[in-house]
Amino acid sequence: EEGNERMREIASAIRLGASTFINYEYRVVAMIAAVIAVILGVLIHWQMAVSFVIGAIMSGMAGFVGMRIATYANVRVTNTAQKTRSLADTLKVAYRGGTVMGLSVGGFAMLGIITVYLIFGQAMGQMDALIAGNVNKNWWGLPVTFTVTLSGYALGCSIIAMFNRVGGGIYTKAADMGADLVGKTEYHIPEDDPRNPATIADNVGDNVGDVAGLGADLLESYVGAVLSAVILALEVFRDVHVVVSENLVRAMINYPLVFAAGGLISCVLGIMSLLLKKKLSDNPHKELNLSTWISATLTIGFGFLTAWLLFSKVGAGDLSNAGFRAGWVSPVLAAAMGVVSGIVVGVFAEYYTSYSFKPTKTIAEATREGVGLTITEGMSVGMKSTMYSSITLGVAILGAYLLAGMYGVAVAATGMLSFVVTTVSVDTYGPIADNAGGIAEMSYLDEEVRQITDTLDVVGNTTAAIGKGFAIGSAALAALSMMTSYL
Repeated sequence: EEGNERMREIASAIRLGASTFINYEYRVVAMIAAVIAVILGVLIHWQMAVSFVIGAIMSGMAGFVGMRIATYANVRVTNTAQKTRSLADTLKVAYRGGTVMGLSVGGFAMLGIITVYLIFGQAMGQMDALIAGNVNKNWWGLPVTFTVTLSGYALGCSIIAMFNRVGGGIYTKAADMGADLVGKTEYHIPEDDPRNPATIADNVGDNVGDVAGLGADLLESYVGAVLSAVILALEVFRDVHVVVSENLVRAMINYPLVFAAGGLISCVLGIMSLLLKKKLSDNPHKELNLSTWISATLTIGFGFLTAWLLFSKVGAGDLSNAGFRAGWVSPVLAAAMGVVSGIVVGVFAEYYTSYSFKPTKTIAEATREGVGLTITEGMSVGMKSTMYSSITLGVAILGAYLLAGMYGVAVAATGMLSFVVTTVSVDTYGPIADNAGGIAEMSYLDEEVRQITDTLDVVGNTTAAIGKGFAIGSAALAALSMMTSYL
């Protein structure tokens, strides 16, 4: 239920604002994407242009569906807090809304990859032609291979991510700053006060920037990670210096796709572990982390099963030629390094951004001394926080490389984002809770209701930082393997 008439009216205004923004943005993106598709079709090949359009549609759909559901979930979170006065019950509703964005990211991304894979790779024979060495060339001599078609799909996802993340991000920060500076700083009225005309715009921004923008961003990272491993496997086979069998190449191509699919199933089970639990604790951090860890653990288990099915029957000499130093378990161990490093980066992000730990408390203490020290302390803590994450990524890259060469690094990137569904679900729950607090304030609900939504919102700020760590960390690994493919 959406609650009383005023709550429904406010939620409707936020929903209208978010829909208006995303519809206008998608019209602009569609025109630009159409021009790019024509250029790709003329200069490269029509297959790349079509896969580019498929990527743009999948990414756009994920952002649209996830954002729409977020605008329906926010008021229901507020109403649940009002009716139950329970932090645990309210968390479950907010998380349920976030899972739609998470499942859309994983589902649409994999749907698009499999569509391109089946149509161009299988039905049109691009993959067999590449493996057999029968490479077609376009009208001006550029090789047109399956790797080029896959790159088109990734590029389509990227252009939507750029517009959603940057366009939605600028909108939300402009609205947020306008509402906070004018309202709290100049007029000394509470955040989300109905007397502040920028409040609705601020809440709209949470949906278009932190839901649709984040979803498209992580979908693009997810697709890039999976396809970087596939493309690298195809290009390694074409390298005259590497002698491996066709069976091994097909296993190397299929492994990232099947591993990612297993991660999708694992995330569904991880999400269910929270939503179906009868009694949640009043510690949102603990419950959300548990859901993430269950998804990650099941993903690694599925990865071992997949590796055994695909690589165990390949000869030891063949595996050695491909740089697999630990036999058939090499790819799954590399993927596990990506999974573990992603979790570790998330732990560091939580430590440096959660109100429960020392770094954030030192920044709060610095505010006693004025604005200058607050900024200085915040900047120094932020800079320190990146060091341990960078070291973690360095160790993961080195370890994955020692296990399975550059293919291992690519699979590690896939591993880091293999449970992206849960990561995005946990991340998206934050802006939904933020919206719920705004609706509570504008509807003049009890202070206890706002306290519940604020507690969830504070945790959401930390989960957002964790999500960004996954996106940036996996991009580092995927970019490294993509550069290797290019070389």
